Amino acid sequence: MVTRATPTARSRRAPTTAVVRSRATTTSAAKAAQKPARATARKVSDARAGSARSSQRPVRPVAAKVVRGRASAASKKEADGRRLRAARNYESVVNAVLEIAKESPPKIISLPSAAEVAARAGVSERTVFRHFADLNALFVAAASKIRPVQDAYLGPRPDDPKLADRIAEIVRLRSKLYEEIAPVRRVAIHLSHTHPLIIEQLGQSYVAARAQIADVFAPELSRVDARRRQLLIDTLDLAASWASWDSLRTVQDCSVPRSRQVLTELLTDLLATVPKTKRR
Repeated sequence: MVTRATPTARSRRAPTTAVVRSRATTTSAAKAAQKPARATARKVSDARAGSARSSQRPVRPVAAKVVRGRASAASKKEADGRRLRAARNYESVVNAVLEIAKESPPKIISLPSAAEVAARAGVSERTVFRHFADLNALFVAAASKIRPVQDAYLGPRPDDPKLADRIAEIVRLRSKLYEEIAPVRRVAIHLSHTHPLIIEQLGQSYVAARAQIADVFAPELSRVDARRRQLLIDTLDLAASWASWDSLRTVQDCSVPRSRQVLTELLTDLLATVPKTKRR
């Protein structure tokens, strides 16, 4: 009986082992079936994330550059606008001083107030002093504006063969110059005692005027000796100077035609003393 019981026990254990093995096989197969699905899902997810990143990366820097570029352009345009307004205001203020000075009577040196300048320029008094430390600095800037006018009239060198024609042209040039700059010239001379820059500008104009006289009348000056030549240049320069013209107009109350006539007579008489031919 004992021998019969042993095979029975073995037969009972055998099915149990088979079931376990079957279950293990089923589980492994399920896991193996799930791996491709998970891998596929992971690839899809990675692909979507990569696509999203690739679509976003170019957009952000480009958009930022566009915004920065627009801001920079707007800032530059605003700065350019401020500079243009400042330049226009500067010119308006300086021109206002020149206009007011030209309206002054010949015998009166007029220095307009800041309020008058601002009203004429169409700006505020604050704008006037934003460009100039004080009124004297403004007048110095206005005086420097006559430099181009002086160059236009002191630059030409009439070279007509006839002396009378050259004298007539010099008188024409000087009379037009002096009448145009007269008001500002009077203010400049008034301020020259305390402004080295104006002194320098006036000195340059005196040198240019003297050089013009020496060049225009060089044929006549070459006929006299060195000592006589320097004396003749001095007298011609004085006759055609601003001081002589201003004296005719303000002290002697001569009209422009009368002043031209006087200057013509002075130059003609002075040059009449020069010999017709060069002395040996």
